[in-house]
Amino acid sequence: MTFPTAVIRKLAPSEDFFAETQTFTSVTLELAGPLDADAMSMAFDCLLETYPVYAGHLEQAADGRFQIVGDDLLHPGMWLAGDDDADAQMPLDQGASLINLVVRPVEGGGELILYVHHSLADGNHIAGLLFDLFTRYTSVVTTGDAGPVSPQPAPEPIETILEQRGVEKLSRSGLDRFIPAMFAHELPPRRSTDSTKFSQPVAVPTARGRLSKAETAALIKYGRKHRLFVNNLVSAAILLAEWRVRETPHIPIPYVYNVNLRPLLEPPVSPTACTLALGVATYLAQITPSTTLVELAAEIASTLQADLGDGVVQQSLLHFNLQYEGTLPGLADVVLSTNIGNVAAMPTPPGLEVVGFSSQFHRASSAVIDVYGFGVVAGELVLEHHVDAAAPERSLDLILTMLRAASVEATALS
Repeated sequence: MTFPTAVIRKLAPSEDFFAETQTFTSVTLELAGPLDADAMSMAFDCLLETYPVYAGHLEQAADGRFQIVGDDLLHPGMWLAGDDDADAQMPLDQGASLINLVVRPVEGGGELILYVHHSLADGNHIAGLLFDLFTRYTSVVTTGDAGPVSPQPAPEPIETILEQRGVEKLSRSGLDRFIPAMFAHELPPRRSTDSTKFSQPVAVPTARGRLSKAETAALIKYGRKHRLFVNNLVSAAILLAEWRVRETPHIPIPYVYNVNLRPLLEPPVSPTACTLALGVATYLAQITPSTTLVELAAEIASTLQADLGDGVVQQSLLHFNLQYEGTLPGLADVVLSTNIGNVAAMPTPPGLEVVGFSSQFHRASSAVIDVYGFGVVAGELVLEHHVDAAAPERSLDLILTMLRAASVEATALS
């Protein structure tokens, strides 16, 4: 039984959607080298002491809103998996816990999977938790001590962070950019938007691909030559691939992507101080057979800079909730993407290194989800397509082909 005093806070509108759909995000790290499960368990226990909010759970209040509730019971701790658990699904229950850790040691390395409820953490927040976890693990392995623990308050929602910094709701949401394309075209049939709730979250099918370190380095060089970031080039490649796959060349493609607001706000926000410190950027892609990767990437970049300058991206979530399903009536299917950025190397003890990365959405809803995720991890560009559709690898292969062609061009010019 829980009591009103156990309520930490109610979820904000930006967070509530992910409680409705019971959405968890998992990050899997592939490790090479000696992995000490006991030391990792000790580090995880210290992580929970540092961020005690994750030892709680979610409950729905009498008014229908979800709230974070402290738990009288101890978190069960790390789950140590063996070879027999290779295909086992970690039971995810937001009414029981908000974070889970699975470690599977194997000869020569292992696998670590961190599950975090999406209401309380975006990708940058999860990266902050992983950095803290590996910092403590490294300390345990090298010194026998996980380091001092200073309990942190529950992270604030983006609504509170913006209010504290004087960011107010503007007349523009960013979605107004799509108005000229609404009800202006005869649209092809959509995939079903029916939603069935499951008893527990299930993994969203995901197609994955990556560039090698050499290809990624060449792509970065190619971007610098054209005064573009890698995320600009990847966004352009995603839209060009979608344009080819859709086979509706006359219909513009609405593009929506997340922007990490932490370094853009004043004062800046630490990785774990906010649950979903995201802004929403938009772009309406008018693609023709002559549109080039660089041309499209430059337009995306300039549109983002203009919206950041006007403050539109910073206040975008004050207009609507962040969610990964559905689209606007009369508008072509929206392309969604999320950029995890350039993930710095995790602190690891001598002999252990992170050699692989993947992420996964887990949801108790059958509604269509279609999200591209990308970032640079250990020097390699990782690209994922989270989608429940036939042949999800088709667009992924097109994207990687375009990016590799840019890498080859950069190498030839060096």
